[in-house]
Amino acid sequence: MDIRIIQWNISFKCKADKIAEFLINHIYESTIINLQEVNQQQHNELLELLKPDDYVFSLDKRPKGQFEGKNRALGVSTYIFDGLIESSNLLDRSVFPERTLLVNSIFGSEKIQTLNFHSLTGVDYKKAKSSNFASIADFLHQAKDKLDFFCCDANEPMVDSLYESELEFWDNKDKGKNAQLLFGQYKVHELVDSFRTYLLDKGQTTTTNPLTISHKTGSNGRRYDFIYNSRKWIIKGIKYLYEDSIKATSDHSIVIGDYQCDM
Repeated sequence: MDIRIIQWNISFKCKADKIAEFLINHIYESTIINLQEVNQQQHNELLELLKPDDYVFSLDKRPKGQFEGKNRALGVSTYIFDGLIESSNLLDRSVFPERTLLVNSIFGSEKIQTLNFHSLTGVDYKKAKSSNFASIADFLHQAKDKLDFFCCDANEPMVDSLYESELEFWDNKDKGKNAQLLFGQYKVHELVDSFRTYLLDKGQTTTTNPLTISHKTGSNGRRYDFIYNSRKWIIKGIKYLYEDSIKATSDHSIVIGDYQCDM
């Protein structure tokens, strides 16, 4: 089967109607949309405008507590088109469980498991960010061949490259060790960075850093947003639409991947 995976940190400052308009133009038959930095009002608007066949929103599972700050009011959401959700849950061992969402969906006879998560920022959290990576790495290691895709705004790497051995990560009180477990040459899972893999498979030899821009910190371009896929899926195409995403009121690029099952 064919599946389209969409990854996007839409930004808590975005305009939901603009985000929905942009997304509608990129939904193609069987599609899974994974969004981060979604608040309750945005989710309600997006649900009404997108009209998915099924959905799950992390703050429905772990609402902000009475005395918790505004950072606990940001969740992640998954919207399904041409399929249904069989089950979903948060990664309870992570530092911010509501910024994680594990979804088991069904498209015809095909079952697809996706993880949608939003990394903490090293500016505000540092040690918590590295600890969060370790918790997610534990899950990915245990999931083995069950997970088909994970999507995230990673707030990493510091230095991007076509080659995992050349990636450099921010020092969040761990010298970048725990980010390596997810994204680097010492990663503890078998999924691959779709964009990097697609470029290598096409014979690209670019040495640009970053490989493409998905976010800017100050004036510095970064590639912080990712789709990782299991090797059972052939990557038919993957693109970052940074400039169009900014016009749609986000501060991150949408990432759109098209895949075909190889089994």
